[in-house]
Amino acid sequence: MKLYSLRRDKNQNEAKRQLLKALNQRDSTAIQRLIIYWTKVLGAAKLTNLLVNQVLRECDGDSHRWFLQNFFGQSYYEQVQQQAENHLWQILVNAGLKPGKDFSFGIDDEIIISDRAQEIILNQLPPEQQVLLAAQLQTSPVPDITKAIEKQLGCPFFANLTAIAAQNVHWLSNSQAAAYLGVLIAGLVKRNPALQDVDFPTKFIFAALAGLPQERVTAIINDEESNPQFDELVIIHDLLIAMEEIEDYNLTQIEHDISVEQLRKLDLVWCGERRIAELIAKMEDGHFRNS
Repeated sequence: MKLYSLRRDKNQNEAKRQLLKALNQRDSTAIQRLIIYWTKVLGAAKLTNLLVNQVLRECDGDSHRWFLQNFFGQSYYEQVQQQAENHLWQILVNAGLKPGKDFSFGIDDEIIISDRAQEIILNQLPPEQQVLLAAQLQTSPVPDITKAIEKQLGCPFFANLTAIAAQNVHWLSNSQAAAYLGVLIAGLVKRNPALQDVDFPTKFIFAALAGLPQERVTAIINDEESNPQFDELVIIHDLLIAMEEIEDYNLTQIEHDISVEQLRKLDLVWCGERRIAELIAKMEDGHFRNS
């Protein structure tokens, strides 16, 4: 029995060595041959356990991603990636860390984390995996949330939006301008609370009002309305232009021409009383046309 156990361990170690080598070289042909061979020797269950719990955990991140995409398909890889991100998000939020300040999920599977976030992630892992993950993680200060959002959108969203707001306040009355800026900023901060941490509201207001006479700036800033109201359709229109998703055209066209994909993009930056999920539901029910 002891001899059999030694032979089994030797086989598993050799299978692991060969698979890791082929995986690091991204040699799909070699991996396919090794899987066929070692399935016969170890059995499908033991080989699967070896792949999942040892080989894939010890390879580098790019090789791990490559294996899932090429041997399980892009759809399966995206599901695994989303599950992993959701789990990581939950760990960090439960630990009291703030999205956009302590960690950030960007495009191309990029995750930027602070030193504190890395410490919390590592503490969730068994000791034997901590050294491996620490070697793969690269920590850096989380960038300004505005830059992170613009990177995700792929355009100078906040610069565009500031220019649009500056144009609008010129033709709005003082009370209307105050309401417009109040509702717009409230929706942006509600969707991404980290904007408050970088003093975005104050910076945005003064940038949007920079071209106005001082007496108008003072009147707008000192507006006494505590619960400003403004047509959210106008704001949605301006946000979509700032995201470079639409050209500037008649507001009445928005409800007929906006697409589900544009709404999902809008949901990345803004949250108002008119829930994005409700708009998407209306589109799927045929109230809007999905372009």
